Amino acid sequence: MKNLFLSLLIPVLSAQAFSQNAFQAEVILAKENGENFQAWILAATASDIRYKTTAVSTDFQDAKLTAFSTIFLKEPPEFSEAMDLYEGRKYKEAQAKFAEVKDRFKPIAGLKDNHHTLAAFYEMESMRKQGDLEGLANALKSFIKAPLSRDYHLRQLDLYVLWDAVRTESWERVLPIAAERDEESLPGDQRAQVAYATGLALENLKRPAEALIAFNVAITADAGASEEIAQDAALASLRVYFADEEVQIAIGLWGTEDENKNAGGYTRLTEAAALAAFYDKFLKVGKPLPDNLKKFLEYGV
Repeated sequence: MKNLFLSLLIPVLSAQAFSQNAFQAEVILAKENGENFQAWILAATASDIRYKTTAVSTDFQDAKLTAFSTIFLKEPPEFSEAMDLYEGRKYKEAQAKFAEVKDRFKPIAGLKDNHHTLAAFYEMESMRKQGDLEGLANALKSFIKAPLSRDYHLRQLDLYVLWDAVRTESWERVLPIAAERDEESLPGDQRAQVAYATGLALENLKRPAEALIAFNVAITADAGASEEIAQDAALASLRVYFADEEVQIAIGLWGTEDENKNAGGYTRLTEAAALAAFYDKFLKVGKPLPDNLKKFLEYGV
């Protein structure tokens, strides 16, 4: 078995295995008897690891994963840097950095919640947040989810099915997928995704009143913390209002003697104006109101 493990690791541990730039991942290894120690993993499969006990050592040991009760992977600085970019909403830069981390940490791809797989996950999330659904669909083809164990990550992978239906504009398919997810206990940002996809489907299926309700949920599900979703949902709502014939009539009659403040179109116009003002004040960062929707700002009461 050890010889088999060695043969699997030959491509990883080449003649340069102990060069200054050789891969190693810092970990804490713990055994059932309470013993724990710091180590540096050089490579891993789904059942075995190769590690050394000092960062500069040229000696290594091979072991079965089952020899340890816990393998705690320390977060590498480059992954932390990528997460800082991601959390700072610099998604293009984060995507590139996660791609680098993904490639560098491939030797430990078999370990639970390893930084190769986590970087690949957040690389895809960076694509989603930029609206690159084609890139997300392509990345999913080679993504292996088995090492992930955290509920949030696994639920998000499930939501990619919903996003793929949005990508292909399969609106009749979006609704049952979204309804199924809506039955689950979701954190606010994932609830916002489901609501936004639902709104898009209803809008395209010519059900504007229901679409507005869904978009409102998307804006408010996590108090607007999902900035990209909140922006897109608000703009989509304004788009629905703008396409409303009765709203257009109310615009034409605004300020005239024929203006009817009891009309449904007038009510929806003032709703659109309030939403446009909210967007302009709180949500427009990096994405100002388009000229046609900016006109709603003129109809505040």
